[in-house]
Amino acid sequence: MNTAKIVYRYKNGLYINLTNKCPTNCIFCIKHLWKMQFHKYNLDISKFEPKAATYINAIGEELKIADFKELIFCGYGEPTMRLAEMLEISNAIRAGKIDGLRNDFKIRLNTNGLGDLINERNIVSQLIGKINTATISLNTMDPEQWLHLMNPLEKYREKGFLSVLRFIEDCSKNLDETTITAIDNLGADIEKLNILAEKLKINLRVRSKL
Repeated sequence: MNTAKIVYRYKNGLYINLTNKCPTNCIFCIKHLWKMQFHKYNLDISKFEPKAATYINAIGEELKIADFKELIFCGYGEPTMRLAEMLEISNAIRAGKIDGLRNDFKIRLNTNGLGDLINERNIVSQLIGKINTATISLNTMDPEQWLHLMNPLEKYREKGFLSVLRFIEDCSKNLDETTITAIDNLGADIEKLNILAEKLKINLRVRSKL
């Protein structure tokens, strides 16, 4: 088995693999099918979660190898479950502490939108000035279908869907760009998602199931 990667490259971005912990077990998630592999990378960090300083060093080392156009907090887990580390890494970039990386470098959060419930407070105010864009896996406007598709842990089932909608709206008001995503062919009403996107002036991206 190849060594687990805490940062990995995909297309033009450098992805930050913060955790394997997740409040959902989405029926479309590929981590089980791909056995915690993503293309050539092993993303299984279930037995260790490095400190923020280790990620900051890893980003600097990757920059020495080749440029990248975007930093993305995304792995086989929910990044907001390690909010403190995510903010520490972002703060280091904004403070210009990584040689060769501009302090206004684009940083994106890929999330299921449950960060407020996970951290038991509104977290978007902490993202302002640190995270430029958020891509949020919503998949449906039907709360019952959301429960089926996202399959959240029990503690997130009652308030999860509405919390995600509030998180999306907060991001739309405070971040440079917000995108909601959906998997096609899972039975969701894409038109209703498009109506939400138009209302909040955000993007909708429909992607194919692997």
